[in-house]
Amino acid sequence: MIRWLVGLWYAHLRRIDLAVFWPTCKEQAQDLDHAKAAFAVHAFRDAPWLWLGEDEIVRLIDGLT
Repeated sequence: MIRWLVGLWYAHLRRIDLAVFWPTCKEQAQDLDHAKAAFAVHAFRDAPWLWLGEDEIVRLIDGLT
């Protein structure tokens, strides 16, 4: 039960990152590749993202536009 609740909370935090932090990365970066790199630095240090595993993080970041 606790794992399920943590998963829900982490999904909520990832949605916030995608709604707030990702647009900021795109706005401030020179290009899309730099924006993805900046977002990846965050994602690979943040528990809600690490919860997904490395392959899923990479897949999701590659799909960002």
